Amino acid sequence: MKRVIILFVSLVFMTPVTSPAQSLPDLPQPVFDNFAPEIREQMRKAYAAAQARPRDAEAVGRLGMTLHTYEEYEGAAVCYESARRLAPEEFRWIYYLAIVQASLGKHSEAAAVFKEATGRRPDYLPAQIRLADSLLAAGQRIESQSLYEAVIRKNAAVAQAHYGLGRVKAASGEPAVAAAHFGKAIELFPEYGSAHYALGLALRDLGQAGKAQEHLALSQKHKLSRPRLEDPLLGAIAELNALGTEILKRGVMLESAGRIEESIAEHERAIEVNPQLTQAHINLIQLYGRTGQFEKAEKHYRDVVVINPNLADSHYNYGVLLAGQEKYKEATQAFYRSLQINQFNAEAHHNYAVMIEREGRLDEAAEHYRRALENRPGHREAHFHLGRILVNQGNLAEAIEHFHQTLTVEDDQTPRFTYALGATYVRAGEKQKGIQYLREALKRATALGQTQLAASIERDLRLLD
Repeated sequence: MKRVIILFVSLVFMTPVTSPAQSLPDLPQPVFDNFAPEIREQMRKAYAAAQARPRDAEAVGRLGMTLHTYEEYEGAAVCYESARRLAPEEFRWIYYLAIVQASLGKHSEAAAVFKEATGRRPDYLPAQIRLADSLLAAGQRIESQSLYEAVIRKNAAVAQAHYGLGRVKAASGEPAVAAAHFGKAIELFPEYGSAHYALGLALRDLGQAGKAQEHLALSQKHKLSRPRLEDPLLGAIAELNALGTEILKRGVMLESAGRIEESIAEHERAIEVNPQLTQAHINLIQLYGRTGQFEKAEKHYRDVVVINPNLADSHYNYGVLLAGQEKYKEATQAFYRSLQINQFNAEAHHNYAVMIEREGRLDEAAEHYRRALENRPGHREAHFHLGRILVNQGNLAEAIEHFHQTLTVEDDQTPRFTYALGATYVRAGEKQKGIQYLREALKRATALGQTQLAASIERDLRLLD
């Protein structure tokens, strides 16, 4: 099947203006190629209606809704902005504009428009939640927290507000408080996939490895499940395109069950129905990468970038794909691009740091490891790599603190981390304490059959004796 592309040209009238309604941008001009027949006809009708009545807010807004449902956010934003100017009192167009701005990663702009929307309709709960989400994404934690708390005061049964408040607390380095809010969100909606994942990370930070693993497993099982928030306006968008999303959900469930080839088939089918379904492309980058089909993974990255170049997850998944092929220079660029769009992704900071550490850029790498820890204080690998750099720089006391943080979980990495801690204690002049940790590392490595590591530790212990 040929790649399907919709191109948009947004030109602005250059004539003098006397009112907002007179300074409208041109309608986005779709060019269709190989869409499913029903989608092609649907979009043609919406465009023809808007073209026939370019100063009719309903016709222009309807075209925006049609583009929105197929994730053509740039074109939708143009339409919503025009509809907003044509009908400035109409709440719908303000709200929809803010949603697509958030989808494009323009969180500060989205927050400003959501504020306008909530000013028009303070009673519309979805707008309040989305405003808080955008503020959090823009780094405005205090204001975001106030909004989540205000929602909870009015209705303590809103799971999304507890989840959002948990995210604020996690980002602020308060894992215990965050865990309580994530737990409440799950109590209200037991299949809340994102909340299970966040709770798993918080519990891991608190040293509760067993419980953490349970919730991380549940997050995979319920990956696309989230509580329903009554939102008639967004429902009107979803009604325009439901088939592709349903197929995508099946694909994600198959992946969670370990049925990778079947999952790939469903994702490809979802794209056949809706070629602009960006999440399907993003998922296929990692699915094809896991199965060693690198050319197909690369194709889906190129496709999703054409649809929307400002999706942090697409660049992040591509970076992981490239790193797995030892294309480290290109992987570095992909992780950096992801961070330009979303600076709060701990994994992206960590992976970018790993890449630039290979180049000898230790100070810069250390800063990104620290940024990873700001966003996820319990990130063991970030603690470990930062500790190694600190040892290299002679800052042994701080390195020891970070190595201690790696021992909060018991797994096959624990012997390696314990070894690093023991060696650093020895280097810092605390020989007996160092030997204690080295012996513990040897015991764990031997129990796990890590013979090469065990041999290295035994050699060091003999030298110390």
